Amino acid sequence: MRKTSIIVLALLTLSATTHPIYSLPYWFQEGTYVKYAVKMPENPDKREVNVFPVWPLLLSKNAYVKIKEAYEGASGQVKMDNNSIVPLLVRGDSYLTFEFFNVTNETASVRVTLEMNDVSVGPEESLPRLVLSKVLLLNLSDMTYYEEDGTPIGPPTFFIDPAHPPGKGKHVLSPEFMRKYRLLGDEVVVTNVSFTWMDDKVLHTHYRDFLPPYLYVEARSRYLVYDLSTGEGVGTITQLVYDIDTGILITTLFCDAAPELVSLGVIDSSPLDRVNSRKLERLIDEGGDDKEWYAQGFNLYDTNVKLPDYGSGRSPSTPVRYFFVISLVVLAMTALWTERRWKR
Repeated sequence: MRKTSIIVLALLTLSATTHPIYSLPYWFQEGTYVKYAVKMPENPDKREVNVFPVWPLLLSKNAYVKIKEAYEGASGQVKMDNNSIVPLLVRGDSYLTFEFFNVTNETASVRVTLEMNDVSVGPEESLPRLVLSKVLLLNLSDMTYYEEDGTPIGPPTFFIDPAHPPGKGKHVLSPEFMRKYRLLGDEVVVTNVSFTWMDDKVLHTHYRDFLPPYLYVEARSRYLVYDLSTGEGVGTITQLVYDIDTGILITTLFCDAAPELVSLGVIDSSPLDRVNSRKLERLIDEGGDDKEWYAQGFNLYDTNVKLPDYGSGRSPSTPVRYFFVISLVVLAMTALWTERRWKR
């Protein structure tokens, strides 16, 4: 038993010092879908609105025409150009869906669809429903989305390999993609990876409850220009929380620069689930937020992925969780050994 433990620890230490090998999850197959939602209450007040800014250069032709017509209205006094973002005010539910098809050993096609309901576009017009959709080509060898002309976009953000989370400094949006669409500003890179986010709390989503530990990934950029005419910009934050067993995204916190949303034209968007935020407010008022929490961003709403059965209140003993615990021990031992060696 002792010899086996030494071998396992040695292999884990070796894996921590080598380049990551991308392994596909068991659910990665033709027909798989994952759907997220930010919901609005039946009677929202005037402040309960989500803003989805769009970058015109990234919009599909049909979406561009539809938004432009609504933005300029019948009078045509307000003009939409390609130099600044156009804010979409959404007062209804929004849904973000990912669907797999044409899955091979080398690539997979991922259809990304954002549905927004009760959308105000400009001072005069509103749309009862607006759908942005695009098919992205995912290269499975480097886990990167590519455009038809070969321009890399970035890694998928709705799932991750928990055994090989991204390292600090990894690009979330490729510099080539940003230059192509005149997204001027600082590079968008991973700044934090943690297994301790809400590590003692049950996380409620519209689909089901999740148990810790969770994998938290954060990416930032110091600024991103949203108006090319004036040079005005904003810092971006993208915060993502994953299920450690399946690698599936559970919820977003901020999602200013998620590659799938940016590919649709949506930038600097951090929608808030007002239904869950109201539940969270009540939970905090009642003093119950020490053991549970409500997902407030795009949170899991529906999927055909078979998730582990969590039973009644304790974390399941899956191989990934065993790997997680052992990995933490190995990382701690490695860090301690490195520190002592450095001091010598």
